[in-house]
Amino acid sequence: MLPQTDILLVIAGAFVLGGLVKGLIGGGLPSIVVPIMAVVVDPAYAAAVTLIPVAATNIWQAFDGKKLTVVFRRFWFYLLPLSIGVGVGSQILVGLPPEIAALLIGIVVILLSPIPLISRRLQISPERELTLHPIIGAGTGLLGGATVIFTPTLIYFAALRLDKDLYVAVAAVAAICCMVPLYLGLGFSETLNGETMRFSTLLLVPTLMGYFIGRALRGTVSQRSFQLLLTASLVFVGLGLVYKGLA
Repeated sequence: MLPQTDILLVIAGAFVLGGLVKGLIGGGLPSIVVPIMAVVVDPAYAAAVTLIPVAATNIWQAFDGKKLTVVFRRFWFYLLPLSIGVGVGSQILVGLPPEIAALLIGIVVILLSPIPLISRRLQISPERELTLHPIIGAGTGLLGGATVIFTPTLIYFAALRLDKDLYVAVAAVAAICCMVPLYLGLGFSETLNGETMRFSTLLLVPTLMGYFIGRALRGTVSQRSFQLLLTASLVFVGLGLVYKGLA
């Protein structure tokens, strides 16, 4: 069943905000949208309705910078374990009671949200990439599939000190590699169905509104100031999810 009218406003606002973040920094749409939605709807349902907005924005973003060849040549050893981990983790998500899933997502958000604030101090040399790619890829995939929070992937790319265009492109490709096994996993349950897909398509409208606003503002907003506001908001949402799970 579709959410009630007041809940629809919360969901639409979440997708506008998620799209804006996506347009500004090239990632973070599910990490913003799912925790906010999970306060008012089932977490697995929140993950399912992100399908169309996530697919549309990431496909656009992946082709926009014309970096696909470089991305696959350098990161295939990360992307493959990432996809496998997400597929496994997605079955944990649909198998958990909603309150336990909300509690888990809330804890993950609270713990991981401040990390981007210190990511500039983290640096990984290219020589260590081949060793770290499969380990971090599998780990972040498992965590992301179970919680629909893929923030560690963005933090890892930031630690590699990628140039702006390559960062945006690899973030989009990684999101697609997460999306396919995640939604296949959700498809094995009753969570992903025709009604969910129709609602997901409608949510493309507020998502694109936020995305193109964020894309226009990219480069005019201080990344440090924006990250501080984003972190505070996510921690607040995470606390709400923990309260919901415990209550």
